[in-house]
Amino acid sequence: MNASPTDEPLPFRDLSSPTPSATAIPPSPTPAPFTATLQPTTLPTRALISNLQSPVPSQPPAPQPTAAAVQPVDDVASAEQVVIDLTNSYRAQNGLPPLARDEAIMHIARSRSADMVARDYFDHTDPLTGALLAKPQVLALGYGRSGENIYWSGAGLANFPAQSVNWFIADPPHRANILNSGYTAIGVGIVWNGLGWTLTQNFGGP
Repeated sequence: MNASPTDEPLPFRDLSSPTPSATAIPPSPTPAPFTATLQPTTLPTRALISNLQSPVPSQPPAPQPTAAAVQPVDDVASAEQVVIDLTNSYRAQNGLPPLARDEAIMHIARSRSADMVARDYFDHTDPLTGALLAKPQVLALGYGRSGENIYWSGAGLANFPAQSVNWFIADPPHRANILNSGYTAIGVGIVWNGLGWTLTQNFGGP
């Protein structure tokens, strides 16, 4: 897929292609391989204890959900920061300065992920008009250029940040956005889509 590493057209995943997964990531030939390090978040679990001497409950136990429960907002916010940290770690390994977290771009990224979930699409452009969605919003903040990476996966939230950044790094157009020396700011938005997590990574630069 032809894509400019600095501006439009931005890289995107074609819905006809297989859903990206951690196991499908090919190794990146250049620059040097990167392994994201992430301390797994230990999420609370409920143990079911059987006691043969206890009376049989009058009501059957509630059915277990078939899909993973949505994690608390604090956990999602932490995962968003981990994506930023892993992105900056990879930039540092390649001699680039870190991207500053911009709360206005964070809002744009979260809105982009929420919009894709709400309207059931996965693209950089509006499914009705074909217009780019993030770029005019980022430029309206006073930046001179913008970029966007998007990703979704059914991985648990504890593993999702490392999985998404590793996939971006393994794909040349997405890696080009992360290693673009013209970008100085970043925002990340992660939203539950009912089956997994949708992530938007927006960049801004002068």
